[in-house]
Amino acid sequence: MSGTASPQQKKLLIGLLAVAVLAVGGFAAWRLTSGDSGDDDKVTPETSSVTQLPTEDPSPAPSPTATPRCEGPDTSLQNAPETSLLPDCGEPVVTHDEQKKSGLGLGCGGTYPVILYKTTTSGAKTSICGTDATGEKFRMVTQERGGPVLDMAASYDSQRDAFVARKDGTSYSVLAYNGSLVVTKNGQSTTQTSDNDWISLDNESDDL
Repeated sequence: MSGTASPQQKKLLIGLLAVAVLAVGGFAAWRLTSGDSGDDDKVTPETSSVTQLPTEDPSPAPSPTATPRCEGPDTSLQNAPETSLLPDCGEPVVTHDEQKKSGLGLGCGGTYPVILYKTTTSGAKTSICGTDATGEKFRMVTQERGGPVLDMAASYDSQRDAFVARKDGTSYSVLAYNGSLVVTKNGQSTTQTSDNDWISLDNESDDL
């Protein structure tokens, strides 16, 4: 037998080779005409979604308790200033000009802004007004029921534990230990009790 390929086998090999060439060429042409501009190589970044955790509202800070400006039946003295007693509500604190014009009132003020002591007795209201909390210099302001406000220079009687003032021949004494007001006129004294409605800057208490 001869090892030379027959003419039919040669035609078959040539046909297979031609098909392979056409296939490669067709694939290349398809790649060139498919409109591939290289965009396939670009990686579209994925949109990352961050889940927002619900934030808790911080607890509101407690609002500070307002400092009282005057003392009334329902006033809490918890945040009251320690450098002066509070004036009674309705008793204005006078300015320097008002003090020069008409004197101090029961709310003190002016050059005597510190209320060192105050008492309400059966017939009057009285305040001891100091230049500062030391009590070294003070005045007495008293107003009998239905009467005018009296602003008087005063002193302290240590033997009686009393604040003492005089005006127009009448003596006024506030007994510091119980808040009573002793009024002496024409040699006769009357005592108005306080019914424990008094307070001192020293002890800030009206209880005996």
